[in-house]
Order: sequence, then C-alpha cells, then structure tokens
Amino acid sequence: MASEIPTEQHETGVLIVGGGAAGTMAAFECAEAGVPVIQATKGRATSGTTTVARGGFAAAMGEGDSPGLHLEEILQYGGDLIDPELARTWVYGIVEVVNDLRRWGAEFVTGDGGGLDLKMFPSHTRPRAVHHYDTTGNMVTKTLSRKLRADARIDQHPHTAIVDLIVEDGRVAGAWGVNYSRGALVTYRAREVILCTGGGSGLFYVNDNPPQVTGDGYVLGFRAGAPLVGIEMIDFQAMCCAPEELFGFAPHPTGFINAGAVFRNREGEEFLKRYFPGTAEKSTRSEVILAMAKEIHAGRAGLTGGIFMDVTRVPAEVIQKQIPHVHKTCLARGIDIAKTPLEVAPGSHTWLGGLRIDIDGRTPVPGLWAAGETGGGIHGGNRIGGSALSASLVFGRRAGRAASAGILAEGISSGTVETKASIPEKERAWLADLLERREGPLQAGLRMRCRMLAHEKMGPIREARGLSEALAGYERIEREEIPRMCLADEARASDKIRGQELESALSVRNLALLGRLLATAALRREESRGAHYRLDFPERDDARWCAVTRLERGEGGRIEFRTDPVQQAGPVETAPPGAGLPGG
Repeated sequence: MASEIPTEQHETGVLIVGGGAAGTMAAFECAEAGVPVIQATKGRATSGTTTVARGGFAAAMGEGDSPGLHLEEILQYGGDLIDPELARTWVYGIVEVVNDLRRWGAEFVTGDGGGLDLKMFPSHTRPRAVHHYDTTGNMVTKTLSRKLRADARIDQHPHTAIVDLIVEDGRVAGAWGVNYSRGALVTYRAREVILCTGGGSGLFYVNDNPPQVTGDGYVLGFRAGAPLVGIEMIDFQAMCCAPEELFGFAPHPTGFINAGAVFRNREGEEFLKRYFPGTAEKSTRSEVILAMAKEIHAGRAGLTGGIFMDVTRVPAEVIQKQIPHVHKTCLARGIDIAKTPLEVAPGSHTWLGGLRIDIDGRTPVPGLWAAGETGGGIHGGNRIGGSALSASLVFGRRAGRAASAGILAEGISSGTVETKASIPEKERAWLADLLERREGPLQAGLRMRCRMLAHEKMGPIREARGLSEALAGYERIEREEIPRMCLADEARASDKIRGQELESALSVRNLALLGRLLATAALRREESRGAHYRLDFPERDDARWCAVTRLERGEGGRIEFRTDPVQQAGPVETAPPGAGLPGG
C-alpha cells in the first residue's frame, strides 16, 4: 500500500527543482542571501543538460563587441518570437557571470596575452563563444560542482523526482515526490519554488539529453496554472546514426562547421548550397536541420537514415583544435572522422519554449519561478549557437536572487514555514493501485511508446495528419493505458528497485501530457517559422502567425490554446531592466 511507503517531510525557504547550471546558480544566490534552500535533483548536482553544451556559449567579451550588438543578432535570427526584454537582460547578465566563473576557477581557453580565446559561431558577426575546446559543458559542470560541494549552506537532495507541486489558495506552497534511491515519498513545504528541470528532449527517441530530462518542469508548472509559451519550437541538432555504439551521440556540428565541414547526401552532393546558396553550412541552425530533414524525407539518406557530415578534406591539425574530444570519441568506436564522414540525423537537443517568465524568472503563479530551459520566451522560434547555457546561467542567478530577496523583504529571515505539506489522497490511492497491480502495460513499454510517437510524428518536418495522430495517441495513453500501467516484477525485490520503477512510471505521466501539449501547439500553428516546419503549410504567414502560442490549463485539465502578439524591441544600448537588484 502507498500508505506503507515511508514519507519524509522537509521545510525550507526556497525549493529548487533541478541540478543543472540554472538550478545551481539559483542555489548559490539563495545561500549568499542567507535564505534556507534545498536543491532536489533527479540525478546528482551539478548534472542535467549542462554537459551537452560542447563548443562554448556566447558572451560579448571581445574587443569591438558589446551586449547591444549581441542582442541585435539574437533578435535578427530568433524566429521573430523572442521577448526582447528577456534577451536584453540575458546578454548583459552573461558578462558578469563569465567573470564570476573565471574567479571560481573555470578553465576557459585563453590566448597568449591571457585574454579569452573567443570562437566564431554561425549567425554571430563577432567571435564571442567562450569555451574549453569541445568539452565546455563538462568544464562548467566541474566548476559549479566544486563550488557547490564547498557550500554547506545548500541542502542537497539527490535522486529525488518531484511528482507535483502543492498549490494552496492560488499560490505554490511546496511540492512532493519520490526519493527513488531509498524508495521513500518526500514532501516539501517552501515559500518559493524554482523549476530548473531542463527541457523536454526525453520525449523523443533520439536525443542527447540525460534520461532524467522528461519535461517535468513544463508539466509541473502547467498543472499549477502557469502558461506555456512557444512550446512547439524545438532545437533539433545533428546526432549520430551509426555505428550503433555512437547512436544518439551529439558530435558538436558547430565545431565541425567551424573546422570546415560540408554536409552531403547519399549521392555525395553538398546539398546546403542548393537550399542556401549564399550561406550553405553557415546558415542558421534551424535552416541546416530543416535541409537535412528534407533530404532524408526525399529519400536521399544513407543506409542508416542520415546524411553525412564530412571533414575528410580538413587538415588534421584543424580537426584536433576544433573538435578534439569528438575526434577521440569517434576513434574509440572505430571511426576516424579525418577519413570517414559521420552519418547524422536530427535529434532533440533543446526546447525553445517553456513557462512564461519575467526578467527575474517569475511565473504568473505566485510562489513559482522558472529558469534555464524550463523558462520560455528567451529564444523565440529559433536559437543561434551558444545561447542555451548562456541564458541558463543568467536566469538561474536572477531567479535565485529575486526569490530570496522576496523572502527577506517579508522580514522572515529564516524563510521557513510551520505547517507540513501533504500528498493528495487521490495521488496516494493511485500510487497504491500502481504498486499492487500485477497485470497491464509495463511502464517501460509505455515510456517507449511516448517517445516513438514524438519521433515519428513531431520531428523537424510536421503535418496535420501526423500531429493529429500523435495527439490522439497521447490522449489514448493517458485515458486508457496509464490507469492500467504496472511496474516490472523486479520492483518487488527491493526498495531501491521499487523507487526506480516508480520514478520512471511517474515520468510516463509527464511524457504523455507533454506530448499532448506539443502536438496541440504544433497542430494549431498553421505555418512554418524558425524551428517549426509544416509540410502542409510550408510558408511563413505573418498576417496570422506573427504571434506567440500560449497553452493554459482549463477546467478538468483541458488544454486551452491562445496566442499573444510579439513584444517589440526598444533601443538596444540601454541598461537591462532590473539591473539594480541586490547584487546586480
């Protein structure tokens, strides 16, 4: 019985859900403010998708560069749907963050004079990618982890999956979930909750994210009443098709392009020149991915379904400088990219939409914040290279700073609360049924069905028929399959295995709802723009669709669809709003 599962109860000022760069930056700010903070993470902290940022992230640190120029280029190539105030806040804030990371020991590559060695990325007019060759995300993760381990003020709760938020009188007051390493239920009472759970790439069969990244923040926020904006916009990236040992590996295409790679179809044609004669491989990321997808759709793919990223004519020393880690990884699996083109196809890399936030990460629901990939509006309909980690670092910091400042402004130095959080009886009953059920679809099988639906129906090329089939499929899984879902027999062998099976089963609920949300938004946007391409509506339609999609939870969990006009950008050389926050 679910009532027999041990339940642990916790109280804090700020509960941070997520262990990546955004969540960790938020935790630092809470600790510095003296506000009690718990960081609950599915894996360990620092983890998440920070590690997939291989080639660097953008910050206007170079001579002749400026945050204002950086902002101009983001707005020019961002699919017209960016919130300019969010973008303005980000490009100014990242300069401060880079300086702090260096002070904390980040080993960014420098030149002979000690200045940062800045890379040029496509769609940027200045070199502005700070980097550690092609392992930047790993290096940033290690830097943040060292600082986190040394800070005893941050209470770490690893291997904890948050199942739902607790909402009281229209305000988020905590959360509950499962510590799956101990097989225990956990409840949190908190004055403020910051969601930093990453994106939704785990919905897709092919992705380069850790397996724990299943769109939890989107679903938690949506169920609590926060709007989702631009959720149909997904940044697909080239990922390996072959050999089997490399399947799903993201080989840092920007690094390949900077090294001088060309993209070829099965016939050997450098096809990007046909689609984009003036820019070819230097086109925006969404343009390159769409051209790849079109070639695959037209039957010009290789034997394992991809196209070929070719650096065989690039000098070996350039490959070693631009993509040394990728070169070594491929060699270890039997492919020398200096001699053999790498077969790749689109996979889900980052999601560009998310929960609606302001410049401090505050959602419209009191007590609820979002940062990193969980926040929406920052990247609009297209993301130029080097933007995801950069924005996560900035908005994680701002959310932690602002949430702490709000608690301190109330005059409650401890930030704790007196009443205990509780798990709804309906959820306890559902858990009890799940744990006792011996027959029905296995949670692992349902999870794979959710992922394959997205892979087959909602990739870079979409059309009404496939999107409608996906929507019906997710509705059927929610209505007919999840109520009968059961755990593997091994779940009865130990508390640990039971906890792991339970965590995975609960993520199936999130994936099914996330799939329904994605299908709804993609089906309703009847045009092609930025990262969203409709085969049946291949042209951009400014008259109807120069607007941001918004999904909200209606009565009975119904998805309500609306659109909002795109915010207009003001002068670019002004200071970012909110720069006067404490510590800003």
